[in-house]
Amino acid sequence: MKPYYEHGGITIFHADCREILSVIPKDAAIISDPPYGINLKTNDAERKRSKLAPAKDYMPVYGDSTPFNPWPWVSYPKCILFGANHYAPKLPPSPTWIVWDKRCGLGENDNADCEFAWVKDDSPARICRHYWNGMLRDSERDVERVHPTQKPIAVMEWIISRYTTPQDVIADPYMGSGTTLVAANKCGHEAIGIEIEEKYCEIAAKRLSQEVFQF
Repeated sequence: MKPYYEHGGITIFHADCREILSVIPKDAAIISDPPYGINLKTNDAERKRSKLAPAKDYMPVYGDSTPFNPWPWVSYPKCILFGANHYAPKLPPSPTWIVWDKRCGLGENDNADCEFAWVKDDSPARICRHYWNGMLRDSERDVERVHPTQKPIAVMEWIISRYTTPQDVIADPYMGSGTTLVAANKCGHEAIGIEIEEKYCEIAAKRLSQEVFQF
């Protein structure tokens, strides 16, 4: 299959990941934030109760209206899946979970204080503390969010540096706006991203091109 984007060891495919599994090496490290099967509401602007900060609507997360099946990915030697608390009964037992603390003790709101990621490993559970509350953030303060479940590049860098080796190819089968690939590129890894929504392929390619230009 012809890549949507390919440069410097980073490759993007515009496709349904379940249909092109062969493009992912069997020894790749899967690091992804898949659709959880929770039918996430993405019409933030419509539901916004306060006018203190701007809000925007996003496209619905593709596949989020049906239960998520993690089994195509847990067979890989390294696998990290966000949102795993929503589908934990479908995962093998693991002592290794990542807790991303998004509040860092600075108060609650009507969103989650943290997010969980399941890790195929036998190391202890760990906490990654990185404040991320709307426009109030530890990083990317002046960067517009372009995906409803977008993660900080810094958090994905923390994960990649802790749970992979420099030789690992990073694969994100639910790439979204490409944060995992940007982080992998910053960490010096080859990476493969797959995304079914062409809009996000375009956004991810642009983000990666900007990283190359800045470098």
